[in-house]
Amino acid sequence: MHESILFSHHSIGVFSLFLLTCVLSAFLIFKKDKTLPTYYLILMYLGYAMMFFGYFISYSVFDPISAYHRYFTVFVVFAIVSLIGFCYHFPKNVHPKESKIVIAGTFLLALAAWVHFIVKTYRMEKTFSFTAHQFSFDFGKESGATILFCFCVSIFILIRKINYYSDYRGILKTWSDSLSEKKSVFRIPAKISLGILIGFKKILFPIGKEAVALRAFLLTAFLNILNAFNNLLNKSGSIDFDTYAIAYFILSVMTMFLVQNAYLDHSPEPTSFMTKILSSAVVTIMLALSAISYITMFALDKSIQSKNISEVNSVKTSLRNGEKDFPQDVKYLLSGPTGPGLFGRDYEIVFKKNSDIGPDSLKSGEALYKKQELHEFIEKNRKKYKGKTPEETEALASQEFERTNPPLESRMYRMADHFYTHYDFEIGKKRYEVGFGYLEFRQAIHNVAKWLVLIQLGTSVFILIAFPILLRVSLVKPLNDLLSGVEKVNHGNLDVNVPIKTMDEVGFLSLSFNSMVDSIRSARQELQNYADHLEEKVEERTREVQEKMREVQQLKIQQDGDYFLTSLLAKPLFYNANKSANVNTNFLIRQKKYFEFRNKHGELGGDICLTGNLRLGTPENFKKYTMALNGDAMGKSMQGAGGSLVMGVVMNSIMARSAANKRVLEKTPEEWLTEVYHEVHSVFKSFDGSMIISATLLLVDDESGETFYWNAEHPFSVLYRDGKASFIESDLELRKLGLDSEYPFKVKKFQLHPEDVVILASDGRDDLMLSNVNGKRIINEDENLFLQIVENSHAEISAIERAIRETGEVIDDLSILRIGFRETGRPATAGLLPEEEEQEDRITIRNLYKEGKELYKIGEVQKAIGILMDAYAADNSNQRLNKLLGLLSFKEKDYPLAVQVLSKYLSYDPDTAELWYYLSIAEKKLGNLTQALQAAKMVNQLQPMNVQNLVNLSDLNRLLGHKEEAIQYTKNAEEIDPENKNIRKLKKLLEID
Repeated sequence: MHESILFSHHSIGVFSLFLLTCVLSAFLIFKKDKTLPTYYLILMYLGYAMMFFGYFISYSVFDPISAYHRYFTVFVVFAIVSLIGFCYHFPKNVHPKESKIVIAGTFLLALAAWVHFIVKTYRMEKTFSFTAHQFSFDFGKESGATILFCFCVSIFILIRKINYYSDYRGILKTWSDSLSEKKSVFRIPAKISLGILIGFKKILFPIGKEAVALRAFLLTAFLNILNAFNNLLNKSGSIDFDTYAIAYFILSVMTMFLVQNAYLDHSPEPTSFMTKILSSAVVTIMLALSAISYITMFALDKSIQSKNISEVNSVKTSLRNGEKDFPQDVKYLLSGPTGPGLFGRDYEIVFKKNSDIGPDSLKSGEALYKKQELHEFIEKNRKKYKGKTPEETEALASQEFERTNPPLESRMYRMADHFYTHYDFEIGKKRYEVGFGYLEFRQAIHNVAKWLVLIQLGTSVFILIAFPILLRVSLVKPLNDLLSGVEKVNHGNLDVNVPIKTMDEVGFLSLSFNSMVDSIRSARQELQNYADHLEEKVEERTREVQEKMREVQQLKIQQDGDYFLTSLLAKPLFYNANKSANVNTNFLIRQKKYFEFRNKHGELGGDICLTGNLRLGTPENFKKYTMALNGDAMGKSMQGAGGSLVMGVVMNSIMARSAANKRVLEKTPEEWLTEVYHEVHSVFKSFDGSMIISATLLLVDDESGETFYWNAEHPFSVLYRDGKASFIESDLELRKLGLDSEYPFKVKKFQLHPEDVVILASDGRDDLMLSNVNGKRIINEDENLFLQIVENSHAEISAIERAIRETGEVIDDLSILRIGFRETGRPATAGLLPEEEEQEDRITIRNLYKEGKELYKIGEVQKAIGILMDAYAADNSNQRLNKLLGLLSFKEKDYPLAVQVLSKYLSYDPDTAELWYYLSIAEKKLGNLTQALQAAKMVNQLQPMNVQNLVNLSDLNRLLGHKEEAIQYTKNAEEIDPENKNIRKLKKLLEID
């Protein structure tokens, strides 16, 4: 048996694969904390190792018994079953019930295929393949089909799990989801097609850690498919066996290595960098040594062939010289006729060295060899003989052999009790065959191959033993020291210093780690120091923050005071003074800036609305017009409010000048609008661009509805007619007031019909934030949106505001002015005859006064002040109204309003000492000490014995620096009420004994 061990060319490659699978399985066997997928992977490696061991036996044992290596190679079916188990359980089993059935079923199928192969081949005739240099059985399609089936199952599982774990939200998914809502005959085919495309997308570009890991294993599966294709090319004769064997070796090494790397890179189990280093080193060395070995063996084969051809030439020379002195390696010499035909040639034995060469052995050996070659030829050309019976196929193949000319001086093989190699040549009409011993050929190959096998084995053992020892000092120990330091830091121990032996990459990492720990330690000490003195530092920071907050609060109060005063100034200016019976006007103003000052709420902004009435023509023949103004001053808060104040003052002044005392202006509407434009424009122009305003001003003929207007870069006016809304303007006509305009000024006009409504609104109607997605604000850019809102709201002002706010968030001041012409079923804004207007005003003010008083009685003071302010804006000469408003505003600490109203009241009735006293206190609260002193002196004239006023006079003189007067008033008060606490405080302040 020992003599039968003869390594062939391919022994080295499969031995390398056997070693590699053993090493990779050993890595996993000795791995700690193994999971079920790891055990399946170990079984797969061992199954492949069994297959490679079987191939090693077949290529290394020159004996018919080596044909039983197929029992080992077919064992690979269990490796594929283990791969199925691995595919089910990595990274976790998402089909537990199915996996139990499939794994058990494929295992039983594999066992049946393996047993079936053993039973069928136990007594089967063994054949020898000269190209593969191995004994085998001509059987195995059933086991091959089983292996292919199990392999397809594993690929299916991998593809399905990649689609399960991979997430995809692209356009194909959107299309697929949209098809679910449609009813069409093409819906199901389209959905299936999109599902296939989505599946390919997930496989090629997986998203998710698990999907990426599974794709890596799927890649190894495709490498196995490539190996199967490589086998198919060899079987079909497209490539020779040597090329097939080399490709098989390379693809198998890559497959095993990629499986190991994919698992180590994506496994949730803890792994070791040494495992990766050693596995990479073994694979690299295996590939390098195998490449060298293959080159060496094929070079040796060529050398043997060259030597044999040289000896053949020597035989040829001897025959020509009539000699029979042949080289020692020549085993026999046959001669026969020339002509085509691979087999069946009548040979004559010219020379033989062994007695086994005889006519019978030649014929029987040729018959056996022909049978093998004929079977192999038919298998390679199965497509060519498709549809033929076995007898017809064999006959046609035999004819092919008879027509084929054997090559000359090329290695061929012969069976004659023993195996031989031979080379043919022709001399004249004769063909000669020079035979050499096949056993000697294998022995020559073996003598070199055995050392290459030993080198591979020794190198692998050296790597596995020596590498860890060599790397321990330079890599393993420094890394372990670093890992130990990391663990200590994780447990809170910062007194760690990793030793640095060499300044390589690991040394640099250790140095950086030590620096990081030092920084953390220093920061920890500083933090401890902060913690020890935290209370002191918090108190110190709190004091600083409180001081800053007080400063900010003071500034805020001052700012809100400015806002409040400004809003008080603006409120009387924005007044719906229209009293026309035919033209209804109403408006709302919602300024963006809201504020609170001393429990009073208000708003401030740049929008303005104003209405009124004019008489234009001659005293004998005039027409009544309704004026409506909507404007939006540039800037936010105070800047915009300043512009609206200026506009309000100017327009109220113009209206007072134009319409006071039922005045009739002898002007046309165009002339009046032109004069107003130039007057307002010149006022804003004087601010040199720092204050500008957009505005639309209309004059509506109360009887005919003829409307005159100009629009200074204000949002387009809207006409609501017959349920449809449209813009009156189509293009920009004027620049804002205060800016030079390249457009010539021109008064526009249009005709209103009964039931028509005109809506004027500032740009707050369009400046809506529709949504806020991922921090990006989406602002409305559709000007026609307001037209839809007006139509849906039927031009009702409150409904318009509500619809705007439902559409989006208003991000600017919003003002809306509604002008309705001859609306039936709607109460008129006015409608009294000229002689009845004053009486109606008195009734209105009386009602407002009564309403305000009732609100005050039930505790709604702020609402009462609001109602009384409306009455005050209409008529500030009503003393009863002024007195109540002044007292309520003083009570609510609305001192600016109190000063304004009380001053107005006292200008008509200066003998009310009580109100003079309240006025003095209000002026004092506002810091107007001189005015406060004057009011207090008026009280003193009316009531010289008023102790509270004497104390007030003393304090005001003290604050103004009039110490002597202050002392005198204090003494006067003390004489009247010596127990008064305020007098005692004043004496201390004035340092009076």
